[in-house]
Amino acid sequence: MAGPPIAPIVRDDYVSPASFGIRTWQAVQAADLDGGACGDRALTLLLDSGRTAAVLLDIAGHGPKRAELSSAVAEVIVSSLVSDPSPAVALGCADRTLRTSDAEFPYALAFLAIVHPVLRTVVYASAGQDCAFVLGRDKHIRSLPPTAPMLGIPLTLNPCDALFYLEPTETLIIATDGISESRPPGSVAFFGVAGVARAVAGSLRSGDDPALGVLEGARVHAGGKLADDAAVVVISLTPVTGKGRLPAEPRSATTLRKIAPKMTSF
Repeated sequence: MAGPPIAPIVRDDYVSPASFGIRTWQAVQAADLDGGACGDRALTLLLDSGRTAAVLLDIAGHGPKRAELSSAVAEVIVSSLVSDPSPAVALGCADRTLRTSDAEFPYALAFLAIVHPVLRTVVYASAGQDCAFVLGRDKHIRSLPPTAPMLGIPLTLNPCDALFYLEPTETLIIATDGISESRPPGSVAFFGVAGVARAVAGSLRSGDDPALGVLEGARVHAGGKLADDAAVVVISLTPVTGKGRLPAEPRSATTLRKIAPKMTSF
């Protein structure tokens, strides 16, 4: 016996998966005494399925020789991400490159991420990178802890990928210590995560480039000169159609928040 007809389920909170894109900003600045040769790298590249990879690399030290090593390691990372889009695998490739390098002090910090705008996910792996966080529109800061130690050191590296959800109201920010540790001469007042967050928030409110805003903020804080190479990447989701309401949050995101570190604000 046939039952009643099945009524279609209508959701008025649905928008097309293609309704979000990715907007990226990146900037690098060599230490003021190095004549433009920068050992830090900040770059983004488009992968398949609309995903974007972000690479932040901080080679120990600064100067022309550091810039050469940084370029070589960055090429290895990009090649790995294109062939196998796993940040952890790319970190392993970079670590092996540094371990076999004859360069002086072949060590590096790195943060690699892959952002998927449709799923609103970020998969990342971080080798000792401290200044990496998500900034909410309400000024809350969600820290992204490292998943591996510094690259190149004589320890077995077992990097792993971590995943979190990026809300349309949030911004992913990663910066090298040339920015977070910038300080006035003779002072211990670091620019820090709070300074980076303020610079990004201010730039976004005024419609300016947040990556350049971070560099300028760190330079001003340090008295007009950066003592170390600096690099920063800023990423956010941006509506494409501007229609409808935001998609419902994936159910597992609530669970992730329960185990995430306590958020702070600036």
